[in-house]
Amino acid sequence: MTAGLTPQRSPGPPASPRAGRRRGRETLGALRHPATLALLPLGVLLLLFFILPIVGMAVIAVTVTAEDGSIGVGADHFLALTSGSHSQAILNSLQVSAVGSLIAAVIGTVTAFCISLIRSAALDSIVAVFSSVLANDGGAPLAFAFIVTLGNAGLVFSALNLDATGFSLYSWQGLVVMYQYFLIPTMVMVTLPTFMGLRREWREADAALGGSSRNFWLRVGLPIAAPALLGGWVLCFGAAFATHASAAVLIGAGGFPLIPLNISSLLGQSPSSQPVAMALGITMVVIAVVVLFLFNRLQRRSARWVQ
Repeated sequence: MTAGLTPQRSPGPPASPRAGRRRGRETLGALRHPATLALLPLGVLLLLFFILPIVGMAVIAVTVTAEDGSIGVGADHFLALTSGSHSQAILNSLQVSAVGSLIAAVIGTVTAFCISLIRSAALDSIVAVFSSVLANDGGAPLAFAFIVTLGNAGLVFSALNLDATGFSLYSWQGLVVMYQYFLIPTMVMVTLPTFMGLRREWREADAALGGSSRNFWLRVGLPIAAPALLGGWVLCFGAAFATHASAAVLIGAGGFPLIPLNISSLLGQSPSSQPVAMALGITMVVIAVVVLFLFNRLQRRSARWVQ
């Protein structure tokens, strides 16, 4: 049953101090290579538009001005997130992201599995192109397209008489529906390589040992695909959590509080409200880092079998 089910890259022996020093010398040598200068513009961009803004946000978020005018370090701005519209925005963002990513994970997984069964190179190329395009599409044009289609006067809304069902695009349910436009392609793009990597020999070995199709998926298929499926859901959760432009156009800043919308609203108010906005921004950064860390770890586990 387990014959032929070994990972493609088995873990090697623990790295010795000598191997660590050798890798350090190789890294230093690579940094000294003249071609490394080509990365200088990218490094400058990362420093100016990624590292410095995050450091600045963190400094502002933890800087507290006391009543006597003295400046210190504290968590007052983060504590302000636990009450009022900010706490509601956090709960709303978690709700929309969890529900939207779960729906996208189910639909995207089933879609990717069906595509993998067809085994068509032409279809795989078409799916790869459309998935990559749709997964990175969004913003005001996406919100406008859904307003024209599923808004109160939209074409599909009127044709299907959705008004009788109580559905409204300008609600958290409408956000979940709109997010599927880019979440489902994201899930397909992440999980399709895993389903394509499930080898026919594994099925044959299972069948030769008397296993059924259900037994194959419970003992082989799903355990191998699980890291990719979970990683796709985590990535979809992070994408839905950070969406701003589409939600802002669809429901506005005050219609349904979300973390990105609250940050935008606070930055447009008095300077005294900006530290709270920075605290919300740091919260989003932490969530994004956790999402990327989990996604990378899960993708590595999945790649051990399907590459």
